[in-house]
Amino acid sequence: MVAPPFGQLLTCGIGLNSDGAFQFPVFHKNHPSFSSWIQTSNLPEATVTRDDSLRENVFFMAINLGTPAVSNLVTIDTGSSLSWVQCGHCGMRCRWQPGSARPIFNPFNSSSYQNVRCSTEACHAIHKSTGITSACVDEKDTCLYRIRYALGEYSVGYLGKDKLSLPNSYAIDDFIFGCGGDNLYNGLNAGIIGFGDENYSFFNQVAQQSNYRAFSYCFPSNHESEGFLSIGPYARDERLMFTGLISYSHLPFYAIQQLDMMVNGISLEIDPRIYSTAVTVIDSGTTDSFILSPIFHALDRAVTTAMLAKGYVRGSAANKICFVTSGDSINWNDLPAVEMKFATSTLVLRMENVFYVNTDDSICLTFQPDDAVVKGVQILGNRALRSFRVVYDIQDRIFGFQAGAC
Repeated sequence: MVAPPFGQLLTCGIGLNSDGAFQFPVFHKNHPSFSSWIQTSNLPEATVTRDDSLRENVFFMAINLGTPAVSNLVTIDTGSSLSWVQCGHCGMRCRWQPGSARPIFNPFNSSSYQNVRCSTEACHAIHKSTGITSACVDEKDTCLYRIRYALGEYSVGYLGKDKLSLPNSYAIDDFIFGCGGDNLYNGLNAGIIGFGDENYSFFNQVAQQSNYRAFSYCFPSNHESEGFLSIGPYARDERLMFTGLISYSHLPFYAIQQLDMMVNGISLEIDPRIYSTAVTVIDSGTTDSFILSPIFHALDRAVTTAMLAKGYVRGSAANKICFVTSGDSINWNDLPAVEMKFATSTLVLRMENVFYVNTDDSICLTFQPDDAVVKGVQILGNRALRSFRVVYDIQDRIFGFQAGAC
């Protein structure tokens, strides 16, 4: 079953959908109906948006923390588990936070906030997953956290718990999150919402309110379309293609195994054994996709050959496959088709998932080599999956995707 259009969601009310899952609408802030939805549905408390002026091509969610509740705009990240927001007591590196990301959360203003103690299971779990042997403020018996991201960004602070308000009057009284006191992060949002597979992630804490451990989303590819994000049971439409979720070392990432890659239906000229040397991590917090360098160079050769035959000229952007346009309107249907084959299904990418128009009006691929971020790690970013319904079924250990769902 294709996700219902946004108007039906408003008619039914935001909260639990017909499958019994928590559902949040997804749209761009420039959607023509955004203002009216805000006025009629109080959407900032239960919505997901994409705002290119905040952090290009990353999707955000407004969460409500504390008593009284404070709304903070945070990035949806399936590549990490710990959720954190910048807190008002930050004493080292305090990021400037614009009004669009909501007021800075001050734990001293919340009557329900508590610090997480050093001896708790949550403190030990976070220290283990982030590689910290011990980090506590002994005199306060308060757990400290430190999380670092691939591009060198990080957040350090106290581990806390407070009331998390959800749609339809649901709430988690002791939601565990990081209260950031030293933050180096380039986005202008308030922090990160973690959907990784640790017990303390946003997903797993909310999933305790549901009867099925899964989440799904469809991120729209333009300003006019609407999408959704849901946590809990989901409809298994016959158009939903599945492949197995596999473990990535000891880390709580969601990974799948790629077996092949095709351009215009022809496999890349590469030793197929190379694919088995790395798994592919699905990361909603990363814009582009990153593939092993030998695969990238083979993709480069195949796409460039096809584009040159259509009269395009290769651009000069480093680590990107770009082509100069003639200034005429682009015939997107005439561009090379790209497919990614996994263990039990094939992801047939739409043109807008393969190509995008760069700031200099050149056409670029959404793929980059792995050594542009972390060598040896393949990442399937959110650009490649926009307009797809994607399902992370943790209970059955499968990953699903369905084209044209939003």
